[in-house]
Amino acid sequence: MRRIFLFFPLLLSFFLTSGFSLKERMDQARPGDYIVVEANKMITILCIRSIQDQTILLEEISAPYQHLQKRPESWEDWVKNKAPGHSSWCMVEIDLNHSELLECYSFSKSAWIHLSPKESLFATLLDLPMQLVSQNGRKKIGPPPMDGEPDFRKVWNPPLIVQGKRMEGAEFDVYKTTWPNDESPLANEEVQLYFDRAKRFPLPFWIQVNTAHRVASLRAIDSGRNLPTVYRTIPRRVPEFIGLPLKTTHTLRLNLKSPKYYKTFELFAIDVTHAKKQIYPITHSLLNGEGEWKTVEIDLSELTNVLEPEHRYTWLIVPIGHSESYTETQKPFVWSP
Repeated sequence: MRRIFLFFPLLLSFFLTSGFSLKERMDQARPGDYIVVEANKMITILCIRSIQDQTILLEEISAPYQHLQKRPESWEDWVKNKAPGHSSWCMVEIDLNHSELLECYSFSKSAWIHLSPKESLFATLLDLPMQLVSQNGRKKIGPPPMDGEPDFRKVWNPPLIVQGKRMEGAEFDVYKTTWPNDESPLANEEVQLYFDRAKRFPLPFWIQVNTAHRVASLRAIDSGRNLPTVYRTIPRRVPEFIGLPLKTTHTLRLNLKSPKYYKTFELFAIDVTHAKKQIYPITHSLLNGEGEWKTVEIDLSELTNVLEPEHRYTWLIVPIGHSESYTETQKPFVWSP
């Protein structure tokens, strides 16, 4: 199930970096827009929860068929009743500018989830070029003509269902790519994605994988707007100080592990020597490392000017704009210039 989990959100990140103009489709999307897909005896709802200039927040709810007494007549009512029978309920935040997965939180597990490239498909999809399939290259309806005869067959389009009603005459644009040779079940296979030409929803209504032995598909069985909200936002992690500070000739360096959605920070030194604590803002610079690793660098001259010798201090770091997500070191240090 994990291979499908988060498949659509990461496709979104991928297309934002390719020549495929998904941003134009996003112009038509609104918070509460949703799509319901079916594959491998699983039903999954994907909903757009918010769209900002730099980020998009997506919600994904999955349920095995055997956990549902019957297919819900109203997906809105099903979600409003906390999706009885669901096996996973997650939110995903994506950076639209850098095409990065920023956060993934599982409400069903009450935990943040870290996805490896193979689990999330993210690293693979970022590198895959997409190509528009011509009308002649599209799947057709009916048997092929005899050799030498013209082909007058109509192209095949998947069903497009909105609010439980099939939209007659719906047409799709189809894009294809080849999965790399990564020793996965999809290795070297062709993947085709069907997008509503009328741009009623920015993500594909049909995904088809053509293998040597069979054709596997992920199909949309419904879509709509204004899906009710049970969880209003995604929980945020807090930054973490990692290891011991490193003192060099001219600087003090603090190692920090922090989610990428925190861009800038305020740093404070808290004097805990006496019962009445004093807090001092500290000028610093931030060096970005690999992934979520950062280094907070402070000139020793700054500390000499601000801190009292032989006093005990703790460090407090606060992401700007997220004051609730502060972190303070537990063990005080004694300042010695």
